[in-house]
Amino acid sequence: MREGPWEEIAQFGKKIVSSGLTSSIFGNISILREGRIFITATGSMLDELDSSTVIDVDLKQPCEDDKMASIETCVHRAIYLGTGNTAIIHTHSPYAVALSMLEAETIEPVDSEGVLLLGEMPIIKGRLGTDMLARTASLALKSHKACIARGHGVFAAGKSLRDAYTAACMAEHSSQVRYLVRCYPEGRPRGLDQD
Repeated sequence: MREGPWEEIAQFGKKIVSSGLTSSIFGNISILREGRIFITATGSMLDELDSSTVIDVDLKQPCEDDKMASIETCVHRAIYLGTGNTAIIHTHSPYAVALSMLEAETIEPVDSEGVLLLGEMPIIKGRLGTDMLARTASLALKSHKACIARGHGVFAAGKSLRDAYTAACMAEHSSQVRYLVRCYPEGRPRGLDQD
């Protein structure tokens, strides 16, 4: 039997907090089902979600329930409308956020898994919950699995929450490896093809 939307979201809320991708009160999660967005409520603790903390909002336009939903609802809506994705995880992952303030336009993974499975992550502009962030995230996620809002956090998307979670994990892992390599006194990473 298929889980209900809030149960699936709650499962991944626990996963992203326990894996250190974000703290309990930062970030948001949504899925698209039958033309409706199910998204975490504003201020909800992602590792303690229940049916009252997942809000059902309209896909096509803002609605009255947007007031209870995450401030990033407009961003999730734009991503769904502008891409083929049906699940989104937004985290405040520390290494990804740090690199978004150190790198210019993109974060290029230097680890083999990041290169192979994730690819570059655009650094996007826009304050949280704004139309600008919604536009830049939607545009970035048309051709990338994850993007990072400068100084804010990762938006990872996919066809399922498992896909979005995998991309969010990879984004933080690749960011951490790149950050640590940058800290090395020599200053430049050895390429993956330079054995």
